[in-house]
Amino acid sequence: MVITGIRCSSRQVTLSSRVQLVWGSLVLLLVTVCSPSAAVEKVTSESRVSPPVTAIAFAPGGKQVISCSQSGVHVHDWPTLKQLRVIKASVANLHCLAFSPNGQLLAVGGGDPAESGVIEILSWPTGKRVATLSKHTDSVRSVTWLSNARLVSASLDREVKSWDVQQRRVLETYQGHSRGVLAIALLPGGKILVSAGEDQSLRVWQLEPQQMVRSMVQHTKTVNALALRPASQGLPMVASAAGDRTVRFWQPTIGRLVRFVRLQVAPLAVAWTPDGSRVVASCTDGQVRVIDPETVKVMHELPAVEGWAYSLAVHPTDGSLLVGGQNGQLRRVIMAQDGASTSAN
Repeated sequence: MVITGIRCSSRQVTLSSRVQLVWGSLVLLLVTVCSPSAAVEKVTSESRVSPPVTAIAFAPGGKQVISCSQSGVHVHDWPTLKQLRVIKASVANLHCLAFSPNGQLLAVGGGDPAESGVIEILSWPTGKRVATLSKHTDSVRSVTWLSNARLVSASLDREVKSWDVQQRRVLETYQGHSRGVLAIALLPGGKILVSAGEDQSLRVWQLEPQQMVRSMVQHTKTVNALALRPASQGLPMVASAAGDRTVRFWQPTIGRLVRFVRLQVAPLAVAWTPDGSRVVASCTDGQVRVIDPETVKVMHELPAVEGWAYSLAVHPTDGSLLVGGQNGQLRRVIMAQDGASTSAN
């Protein structure tokens, strides 16, 4: 284990620690990166506190990564994580990010609790606001694109809405959850949507014509996140992460709970590796669990951030993970198979 201390100021992002861990043939290099606004070396008697990183998304091409928090939308270089710019949003509380299929638009969701939910549509890479969608009555917690002109949003107002982005209007409102909706996942083909949230259920929707197909209620606490398995043979599979400390694997088109794993602590975010062979879950103890979806065994437990690990994203090609935590923390995890060399800036 190697620990290095390097000063991190508000003007630059530098490494604060490096931990290299080796398990058999799998080598993982963990790199802690300071938030630009988080002081590591105390210059005065007070330390600045940054809001938690609530969502992460890689830009098309994977050369930049976007994170959001109450301090705005932050654009970072990849893999150095040097902050390139901050895009200010019209609302203070931001919770979710999603790029359109063609990569030309970025949807940013948030709002004011118990008052309004807002989705800002930004052009990419300029970051210019091109539309604002604001029919929700509570914070927007998840967004996903149906096409380059249509998207779906989920809100704490217990509703899921589909939107015509160009005309800035609601196309359909899907009602059925008894409490706030925190996550949505679109199945291949774009005709079936899965939603989940505070009522501990997963709801399966047929988008057109609008119809709730089924409700799956095996979770016993809030469902925090959903993730669709990358294209593979067989029926679509969705992973869910919940406050009951489980990650569950579902086949929503037939309403089947395939299997589940119970963790030591609650998972907050979940994602698949690009080949669909592993699931990674960031948890309330700041660690990332690497899970085999077939055996439902936890393969590795990786220290990631201090406190809660709120957000997680997997790079589309290089095998890296990025974890977001409290006080603006970002940590990159580089994975290499068969002892191949790893490096990080």
